[in-house]
Amino acid sequence: MNPEASLTVLLCVLAYFLGSVPFGYLAAKVAGLDITQKGSGNTGATNVLRTLGPQYAVPVLAMDLAKGAISAYLGLRFTGMGVLGALLVGAFAVAGHNWSVFLRFRGGKGVASSAGVVLVAFPLLLLVAFGVFVFIVLVTRYVSLGSLLAAWTAVALSFTPGYGLTAQIPVIILAGFITYQHRSNIKRLMTGTELKISFGKGSASR
Repeated sequence: MNPEASLTVLLCVLAYFLGSVPFGYLAAKVAGLDITQKGSGNTGATNVLRTLGPQYAVPVLAMDLAKGAISAYLGLRFTGMGVLGALLVGAFAVAGHNWSVFLRFRGGKGVASSAGVVLVAFPLLLLVAFGVFVFIVLVTRYVSLGSLLAAWTAVALSFTPGYGLTAQIPVIILAGFITYQHRSNIKRLMTGTELKISFGKGSASR
């Protein structure tokens, strides 16, 4: 294996472990709670928001986004593969977030960490997808629906002029991660039992 390939493998492994750091779980521990036993049991910022409120959720959101962005930047800077390297290494961070080695392969749903990856690789896609997310959440109060529609908006935009397979395939993979992790939410959305969000501790509602 040549040195460049070896470095890429090393960065992917490091990104997985960085992604595995469960900031939501750690924040809840500071508050004296086990987040895996509260709400949805998810370690992401949405469950932290519902359980502990925005004072905990906002830092968790920022740190989850950062681990995707940092990993993607390292891939962009050091693999020699440009944007593809950013997406490859970033995807390992998302995988670590979703299936954390520190939590017996449990974790979050990969929305914030994926956003961090796309921020580095394709900032315009993230900007539009974020706009869709905010609009959907404000109108429906379903974070899960906003996340899913934002992810697939990014996929649709990757098929517009200026992008190619280098963008399309990795963005589809990231959207696939998000969709898979939201499979229980999709069932609840279809049956009308998904929880809505408001901003405050203990904020889940019908």
